[in-house]
Amino acid sequence: MREEIFWPSLKNFIFWGMAVVAAAVIILVFVFTERNTVKIRREAQESMDSMKEEQKRQAQVIEDEMRRKDDLIAYLAHDLKTPLTSVIGYLSLLDEAPDMPGEQRGKYLHTALSKAERLEGLINEFFDITRYNLQKMPLEKRRVNLCSLLVQVTEELYPILEKHGNRVENEVDEEEYIYADPEKMARVFNNLLKNGAAYSDRDTPIKIWTRRKGEEIAIIFENTGVTIPGEKLEMIFDKFFRLDEARGGESGGSGLGLAIAKEIVSQHGGSIAAHSQERTTRFEVRLPAWC
Repeated sequence: MREEIFWPSLKNFIFWGMAVVAAAVIILVFVFTERNTVKIRREAQESMDSMKEEQKRQAQVIEDEMRRKDDLIAYLAHDLKTPLTSVIGYLSLLDEAPDMPGEQRGKYLHTALSKAERLEGLINEFFDITRYNLQKMPLEKRRVNLCSLLVQVTEELYPILEKHGNRVENEVDEEEYIYADPEKMARVFNNLLKNGAAYSDRDTPIKIWTRRKGEEIAIIFENTGVTIPGEKLEMIFDKFFRLDEARGGESGGSGLGLAIAKEIVSQHGGSIAAHSQERTTRFEVRLPAWC
């Protein structure tokens, strides 16, 4: 009799025990699955939010670049029109007055030629930045005497430097060499010196010196003038950014010189940076040194 009572009770106990265990397992699986589902949903939402932010950032970058391109077109239209109008004006005066005194005629011819050269320079810079941007230019690297190259560029810019009352203090060692394409690096140094002359105080020097950093050489150009604000320093090498927003006088070039310099230096495996504080501005070019 006891066995007849005992076994049904044991069976019931085992059954309900297994039912409880199964229910517990199901609950645990449900809880674990729910947690994973919440986690997956949260991660998916975070990923979507991140993608949306990245899309917004990319859209803003594109919008900014399109705005700068529009600005560039407007600036170029202005810069090309101004010297062209002057050239036509002076040549028209010469054409209409064949008996003009020789001294005045020479003055008008000189002005027209100067404006025509400025026009040519603007067009060349526009084509240069397009060429450097759209394709990787072939480099003819070799051992280049840095001091000699800087002396050559300085001599070519003598009229501009003299006009601004600037002089170049070249403190580069005569035995310092770089591994570079001399023609393209001359373009970089040309742009940096012209920039220094355009934005420095009159009768102040533009200093150039170097320092070694491992297998690199840092070439520093320093001038004294207006301090460049930090927010502009971050954009000064952008292809469509102009530092001189007033675009006044002789300092208002095409605004492409520093962008061209950055492209050339980058193709050499180097870097270029700008620093400005307390009326002193420095441009630092880092290039592979000839060891």
